[in-house]
Amino acid sequence: MNQNNIVVLKSKLTVYTVCYQEAKRTKDLKRMILLAPIISDLQNEIGILEE
Repeated sequence: MNQNNIVVLKSKLTVYTVCYQEAKRTKDLKRMILLAPIISDLQNEIGILEE
């Protein structure tokens, strides 16, 4: 995958992380549960692509 795709994935990760932090701040467990696996998948995919 090219560098642009990694940048897009990192951008998505940033957005989802901010949403997760906001959900945590407001104690919105439903949103936290939905966002956690997405964030984890993005981190894994970025890690694989950067190897």
